[in-house]
Amino acid sequence: MKLLAASILLSVGCLHIAWAQAEEKVRWYFQSAQTPLVPFHQFVGAAEPVGDLASVARWTGWDDAENLVCESSNEQLRAVALRQERTWTLALWNSSPQKLRVAIEGELPAGVYTTERLTLTSGGKIVTIERRNGLLQHTADRKVQRTEWLQPGAGLVLRFSERSQQIDKTLVGLRRSIWQSKAPAGMLSRLASLMREADSHWRQVRANLRRGNVRMMARGVHRMLFLVSGIRAVASQRAALKEVTDEAESLIDGLSELSSALLNVVVTVSWDEQAAKVTVINAGSELWKALRFALEDAAAGDTVVLANVRPLERAEASFQPPDGQTMPVVVVSVLFNNGYSRLRVSCRGVESGEEEEVEQ
Repeated sequence: MKLLAASILLSVGCLHIAWAQAEEKVRWYFQSAQTPLVPFHQFVGAAEPVGDLASVARWTGWDDAENLVCESSNEQLRAVALRQERTWTLALWNSSPQKLRVAIEGELPAGVYTTERLTLTSGGKIVTIERRNGLLQHTADRKVQRTEWLQPGAGLVLRFSERSQQIDKTLVGLRRSIWQSKAPAGMLSRLASLMREADSHWRQVRANLRRGNVRMMARGVHRMLFLVSGIRAVASQRAALKEVTDEAESLIDGLSELSSALLNVVVTVSWDEQAAKVTVINAGSELWKALRFALEDAAAGDTVVLANVRPLERAEASFQPPDGQTMPVVVVSVLFNNGYSRLRVSCRGVESGEEEEVEQ
């Protein structure tokens, strides 16, 4: 019996040692790094930029983003942190022969973020892209912390895109396009009235953000979506108001991204040569009155529509990607509390990051 107890204690001790050896740490900071980056395909262990690696490199901002100071506790765990306008990206690659548990810590400005996670295997092959829970960063001194697992010869890319500042910028553009337009007096009055109401709701949204009232913030965003949709509908009646229509569409995209972060819409897309598997999870606390998702450019019948998706419920479906498409684009739409959210999930170049992962 004593020998058995000693054997168990020894085994547990060995497990603790193995666990400690497999856990690494990665930290990034606001400061700019002075070291140049190697090409993205070399970072992920590929001999040349084959397949979809060029698109992923653009998606990460590898060639034009600011390189930030990033520290790794293991030289076999390569880590790079990048900063673009309103977007922070962390790329990790495990070149060691063992699975690693990685504790990540970094700095982000205050704001509301959408988060994406791209998984790559040997040679840089893309396996999955996930749209994860939204991140509410109240202050810049609050560190972002998370834990990830990395298989041997594999890596991941994490993207954090701040959404509230984008709304400020697009609101200015829409407001300016309305006042500079040559709309008839009656139409201009209608557009100005909708614009003032949208501005008022946005001030309330920002106040609720400072107070941490996510529920009321989400309701304000949904109300703004309807108001800006009204501006687009009015402006689309005249070709001369195309700039107003375009600015309204940009604002709708930004509000949809912010809404999806507040609603905690989680989307996972994995694919191979035969099919793309899509999982959508209601990771928030509110009932979704309707959920619709499909592959972009797929046949009209290849769509999943559900009603009353409760918190923690999920929907799954497999789709056949269009011919020649290696990286599927998933479009998700969610109807919630008299509002809606749209999302576009993809890692195809920079433009997918701006519209952001799925029509929700």
